[in-house]
Amino acid sequence: MGFGDVKLALGAGAVLGWYGWPTLMLGTLAGFVCGALYGGALVVARKAGRKTAIPFGPFLISGAFAGLLIGAYAA
Repeated sequence: MGFGDVKLALGAGAVLGWYGWPTLMLGTLAGFVCGALYGGALVVARKAGRKTAIPFGPFLISGAFAGLLIGAYAA
């Protein structure tokens, strides 16, 4: 993770934390799962190796969005 991803994670964590712990955990988990699935698909397709850098920001944003939507639906 680069420093831009860290700043984005701080902001997303603050927004998700406003809605409560379950939303925060769900949004964080969703971002990491999306990133892991994408990275795993690239490795399986032999498009990337273990040392390939993949931007994590889009997965943080999509995870936060999914956490907000699912958290609002569950509340």
